[in-house]
Amino acid sequence: MDSSVRKRVTNADSDQINMSTDLEYENLQDEDGGHRGGWFDKLFSNLSLADDPKMVMKSNRCNRCYLATLFISCLAFLAVGILIGYFVKDNTTPNDNETNPASGLTGQPSVEEAIRKIINRLDKSKIKENLRLYSSDTRMSGTPGGNELVHILEKSWKEAGIDSVKTTPYDVLMSYPNDTHPNKIQLISGNTVLFESATAEKALDADSNKKTIVAPFNAFASAGVAEGDLVYVNYARIEDFMYLTKNLSMDLTGKVLIARYGKIFRGSKVENAQNHNASGIVMYTDPSDFNMAGEATYPSSWWMPDTGVQRGTVGPDGDFLTPFYPAKDYAYRKTEKDIAEFRIPAQPISYGDAEKFLRELNGVEAPPDWRGKLNITYRIGTGFSNASLKAKLIVNNFEEIRTIYNVIGYIKGSVEPDRYILLGNHYDAWVFGSIDPLSGTAALTEIIHSLGDMLKQGIRPKRTIVFCSWGAEEHGLFGSTEWVEEYMKVLYERSIAYLNVDYAADYNYVLTAGTSPLLQDTLYETTKLIANPDKTSSYKTLYDIWNKRAPGENGEPSVYYSLGSGSDMATFYQRAGVPSVDMWFTYNSDKWPILSYPVYHSAYETINLYENYIDPDYSYNLAMAQLWSGMAWKLANDDLLKFDVRRYSTAITHFVSNLENKFSKSWHAQNVNIDALKSAAQNLTDSANKFQTYVKSASIKSAIDYRIINDKMIQFERAFIDPEGLPERRIYKHVIFAPSKYDSYSDNDFPGIVDTMFEIESNKAVDKWDQLKQQVSIATFTIQSAANTLDDVGL
Repeated sequence: MDSSVRKRVTNADSDQINMSTDLEYENLQDEDGGHRGGWFDKLFSNLSLADDPKMVMKSNRCNRCYLATLFISCLAFLAVGILIGYFVKDNTTPNDNETNPASGLTGQPSVEEAIRKIINRLDKSKIKENLRLYSSDTRMSGTPGGNELVHILEKSWKEAGIDSVKTTPYDVLMSYPNDTHPNKIQLISGNTVLFESATAEKALDADSNKKTIVAPFNAFASAGVAEGDLVYVNYARIEDFMYLTKNLSMDLTGKVLIARYGKIFRGSKVENAQNHNASGIVMYTDPSDFNMAGEATYPSSWWMPDTGVQRGTVGPDGDFLTPFYPAKDYAYRKTEKDIAEFRIPAQPISYGDAEKFLRELNGVEAPPDWRGKLNITYRIGTGFSNASLKAKLIVNNFEEIRTIYNVIGYIKGSVEPDRYILLGNHYDAWVFGSIDPLSGTAALTEIIHSLGDMLKQGIRPKRTIVFCSWGAEEHGLFGSTEWVEEYMKVLYERSIAYLNVDYAADYNYVLTAGTSPLLQDTLYETTKLIANPDKTSSYKTLYDIWNKRAPGENGEPSVYYSLGSGSDMATFYQRAGVPSVDMWFTYNSDKWPILSYPVYHSAYETINLYENYIDPDYSYNLAMAQLWSGMAWKLANDDLLKFDVRRYSTAITHFVSNLENKFSKSWHAQNVNIDALKSAAQNLTDSANKFQTYVKSASIKSAIDYRIINDKMIQFERAFIDPEGLPERRIYKHVIFAPSKYDSYSDNDFPGIVDTMFEIESNKAVDKWDQLKQQVSIATFTIQSAANTLDDVGL
């Protein structure tokens, strides 16, 4: 909440207090305006004192007797009250808002009752209306369509009746394709162009025929021309390049590379290509990874047609020109020539076009696990079977500073307004974004209207709920990163949780959730309150069907802890240390072993696709809105947060055990202190068990008791943040979970340790052993620090 909002609330409260004081004062005025002196004067206003001194003395004696009697009576009543309070046991339960002194407001429904009111109010027909409106035009940030949606959201959220809504602008470096000189890859022979990739996707429905569709491109890929022999590099992972350069002894200098999308972040593919001195790279969606070969494609199904192209950024998180600080008008900015991340052109194409190039390659056949589902013999190259043929990649992207906007809404907490639960989703899309992200945006707006109705009924959360609609997520998490950088100090001290829904559903089968260990129990408890969206199933609750379709350990549904950097939770979790969750409904990966929903980031991600193949009756979108809002309400109202720190200590013990099993021999040979790391993990386990036992058995009776325990649990996640950041990647500061150096979509456990060991083992970087010892030392210190935060004093 910004200072102007705080000031308005404070002034309103002050006016109310002054009004009651003035009324009290008016009641103590004489008819002629003289002040009587309060209740003590009024007590004697009916006494008439005679002029006779004896009468005065008698009256004074009577007054003293009266006062003495009154004083004794007060003491007696006080004593009785103390005895009653002593002998009457406290039957208050932690979440009984009627009696609990921590609840702040009386007459409020219980947490579970309020959640049921919220989820019963949520209306899937309204979600449908929202999604149809939001996806009716293209919504890329920094464009008219994106800015239009900002105004639509701001207006709707204000109409919902929440306390405050504002937009936050940031001036960031953005990347766009050149409309008049589109990107392409050509198959050439001398000066003759034999084939050229499509510069736009073929129109297959009414939406994909609109003129506002952005041309396929990779944001922040360097403009330029790359010409030369073509080489197929599979997924362009580190291991793929190792196979080419070591097993096949290939020199990739000056080559144009072609890779299939998937497995790792596309930006990591470009980086790997640069590191091997390639002149450019082309990426395509192979049917083996995004389709079921032989089945009908969109618009007859949800499968990607051979004309579809996956757009996407190849840049890192946050504005290039203002690293670590918000891109405000006062910010110091690097110059664009100082940006050295991208030196080669890159471009996505369809698998229909990719086949034309791959079919002509010569060289050895690709290994079996490199072969996709195109109707060709997969070969690696170098070059084509016709030696006169070359590949020519032409990229004309441009960068410029543009203003992007976040839409932020607030419901102020009644008891702890300085403790925040944040719900986030981005509104920007590469094209129409009916799945990513607008299915989530449609749900978020309906949640805001539901909670707005709660406010109108006098039902307010104890803690502040913040609603966040982020801009320019697709370009590199710009909106959320700049906002977190601006409010880092406040978030670090006061935020409880960040709940991210990038999109509500990409199919109607099973819930998927990545979470901090601290939010796992709240997630489970809330799913038990939500009805199963699959009405053909006999399972009653979302928890039950989730546990059936995605079973995990200990009889609980499967979750993952490594949140990666694929959406807006990244900066909250890995830089601010805010416990975070990322969740959506998806397909059955056992039935369809694909890497993503098929039409991901293409022009075919339309409302027609969503309503015909993804979530036809919006039941799964509604279930996500219910889960999202239910979790938020629990976290905003549970007197005692359901953070079980033992889940964290169990995970860390497991991670340390994995390190020992994998590296103990080489570590002992190099005198790496693994024993201290194991000891710290054991100390954390002991402290977590002790703390959780105390929490379970403690006699908590006051708001300050809850505050003390909750603050320890909130700050526990922050204990794993190292302000110095990871080696060569200071932007990532979480010692336990952070994106892999070689794939920002996925996390490593102990990333500083694991990435350093990868360099030692794979690249024979023997000079990295000292860095490894330092990273083990940092991990040991960090784990021990986390254990200290749970102690009574901790010093």
